[in-house]
Amino acid sequence: MAFSKSVIRSQAPAKCGICETDRPIKWKCVDCIKLLCNNCKEKVHPKFENAKNHQVVNIKDVGQPSVVEININKQYQNKLYVVDTISYCHDDSLWIKSNRDRVLQRVKPDGTKLEILSSFNIKIYGMDVTQSNSLLLITGEARLKQISSNMGSLTDSVYDLSPLEPTAVHITSDNKVLVGGVNKDYPKPGRRVVILMNQNGVHERVYEHDQHKQPVFTFPRRITCTKNSNIHVVDEVSGYRHRVVVLGQGSDIINIYTGDREINKNIPFRPLCIVATPRDNVLVADTFTSTFHILNNVGLLMTYYRTSDINIIHPYSLVFSPTGQLYIGCAISDNNKTDEDKIYEVAITGC
Repeated sequence: MAFSKSVIRSQAPAKCGICETDRPIKWKCVDCIKLLCNNCKEKVHPKFENAKNHQVVNIKDVGQPSVVEININKQYQNKLYVVDTISYCHDDSLWIKSNRDRVLQRVKPDGTKLEILSSFNIKIYGMDVTQSNSLLLITGEARLKQISSNMGSLTDSVYDLSPLEPTAVHITSDNKVLVGGVNKDYPKPGRRVVILMNQNGVHERVYEHDQHKQPVFTFPRRITCTKNSNIHVVDEVSGYRHRVVVLGQGSDIINIYTGDREINKNIPFRPLCIVATPRDNVLVADTFTSTFHILNNVGLLMTYYRTSDINIIHPYSLVFSPTGQLYIGCAISDNNKTDEDKIYEVAITGC
């Protein structure tokens, strides 16, 4: 059983965005996208142009750095080259997919093996499980597909992003659907959005521009949502540069996280999965450094954890079970002695 602890990043990156001193950070200006100490919030920031219209939020209740510990409970081998997405079903089965292998499977953990319940030869670009246990799928069409809980065939869902092409999907705690999308002729100029839909497929809110009417996203790859309704989006700026954009309920940008200067000193920040934790923080899998970045629910780095310390290499996909167990899907690494990839079931504490 592997065991390790995280390294606490002691708020060194979180200096006041105005005076850049080590005064305690207590505020965040959503419009300036700056962290503020109390002195600058009271005496300096009000002098900014249009400051009276700026939204300044208190960050005192968003959590403090803590030690994250991980115990590997079980590991399962499979024949896929990479488990690039993993979703949890209410009957304790898992949906796993690998676009490289062009395989979608529903599997049931059994001892140290995965029993394959069903398998589809299909390329999937995103998926998540609804509260009714149906699987929503992005297949390259504007309308999302679904597979019902009784293991029916692939059918159309009510969730349509026309004329855009879906890129990411996330089911919220109140069973609404967040879908990322881009124009069909991407990377040509066009729209890049995250859209919130209700259970009938009605578009309730479109996240596209910031408070300055500028585009928020380049290519939204992954989405999660914390209990305070903040939306966290992995945005691919380029093939080698990613970031996490955090949006508030009013669609304002609360924070943009671009990685850590130590972790990503030699290898760029390229998160391939993001998930909210039971404590309402956010776990970001930085695949190519084999590191978890743990952010609070406004997107500030609390701590990090190197999964390579417990021999979990290239964590590619993440999902929590209702009991708080974390499943990690990985890619085959150069150090892997076998031809099989692994899925890990771990107990994680401190985040």
